[in-house]
Amino acid sequence: MINYQCAWSYDILGEESLAVPYYKKAITLGLPKDELQGAYLRLGSTYRTLGLYDESKETLKEGISKFPHNKALQTFYAMTLYNLNEHSKAVDLLLNCLVQTTSDPEIKLYKKAIEFYSDKLDHVWK
Repeated sequence: MINYQCAWSYDILGEESLAVPYYKKAITLGLPKDELQGAYLRLGSTYRTLGLYDESKETLKEGISKFPHNKALQTFYAMTLYNLNEHSKAVDLLLNCLVQTTSDPEIKLYKKAIEFYSDKLDHVWK
C-alpha cells in the first residue's frame, strides 16, 4: 500500500515518470482488490500520458483480464488504442461501454443497433 500511495502522490504532482516504478512494485507485491484495479488503471494511464503506448496497452489488458467488468479500465484502454491508431477497436469498446452503463433513455432505445454497428463502422450496406 505504501508503494501505491507513493505512486499516486507522484502522479498527482505531475511527476508521472517517478510514479511508474512505485505502481509496478505495488502491483507485484499485491494489493487489495479495489486498490489493485486502481493501480492497473493509473499505471496504464501514466504510461499513456508518457507516450509509452505499448506498455499502456499491456498494463490495461492485464488489468482488464483480472477485472473484466471494470468499465474505467476499458475506457482508458480505448484511449490507448486510439493512440496506437487502432481507432475501430477503440470506438467499438467505447460504444459498448456506453450502452452497458448509460441511463440515458434515448441511447437505451437504440442499444441493440449501437451494439450491432459498434464493430461495423466502416461497413456500407448497398
